[in-house]
Amino acid sequence: MLRDPKGFAHGLRHPGGGDWDVGGRIWKRNPRHLVPRAIMRVVMLWDLCRAGMGGFAMLPEAGGINDQPAWLMAAFGVLNAENGRLEEIDRERRA
Repeated sequence: MLRDPKGFAHGLRHPGGGDWDVGGRIWKRNPRHLVPRAIMRVVMLWDLCRAGMGGFAMLPEAGGINDQPAWLMAAFGVLNAENGRLEEIDRERRA
């Protein structure tokens, strides 16, 4: 999968000796190192909270969707949309 956080846990160079391919965009160096730490934390939180089919297995704050910070739910929406786009790329590559 293109979005597997563990797949980007390495240093600047790809462990296989090639380049990083993220949604068809090629990176010579690990793109994770270009993402600000605060944004990376939101991405990791989204990854921990999500369940299949775009839903959430749990939420960061107590309560339901309406009890969560609006900016965080908006960020999760952006990440869900991008994840869907990348899943489509994965499907096309496998076909």
